[in-house]
Amino acid sequence: MVIWNGKHLIGTSPKCARRSIVSWGEANGFVQLGDADVKNIEEATAIYLVRNPNGRLPKQIQTVTKRFASAQSKEPMAQWQYTEELLRETLEDDPKDWHNIDPVHLQKQTSASERYKNITWDFVKLDDFNAWVTDNGYDSFELYPENADPALIALINFFIEECNVEDLYKEDFQLYRSL
Repeated sequence: MVIWNGKHLIGTSPKCARRSIVSWGEANGFVQLGDADVKNIEEATAIYLVRNPNGRLPKQIQTVTKRFASAQSKEPMAQWQYTEELLRETLEDDPKDWHNIDPVHLQKQTSASERYKNITWDFVKLDDFNAWVTDNGYDSFELYPENADPALIALINFFIEECNVEDLYKEDFQLYRSL
């Protein structure tokens, strides 16, 4: 997702506080852009928000589980064992296929930023976004609480740890630590 106000361009990946950022952006004169619009921008001060992978990764898998559950008319907890089975099989057979399970929600954080070769992004931790907005004269940013099922997130965290899923996101962890 990319928002723009004619001066600042702000990009994020899926599962990076989208509702909070869109709401803040609307209140501060930003509009959401499509791919073609972003590719036509010639000059901009651009930041790309990076979320802590330790929080982002479980939410990504939760979203995939919810999508699969919705397709089966089930509750996410009832769908988890089938989603987990698919995820485990993919990791065992060919870990490279992991991101193809759900290319939008299981992508690495920088995937969206890499799509726009015409933009030079400065990466900013989501945790530091409020400081950036106030330094740039905007209204403060508030991160909305997310819908998370604690029991499902606990199962997902166990799965992530047990299956070394974090290895598939090494770049995300390195980027976050470097900021």
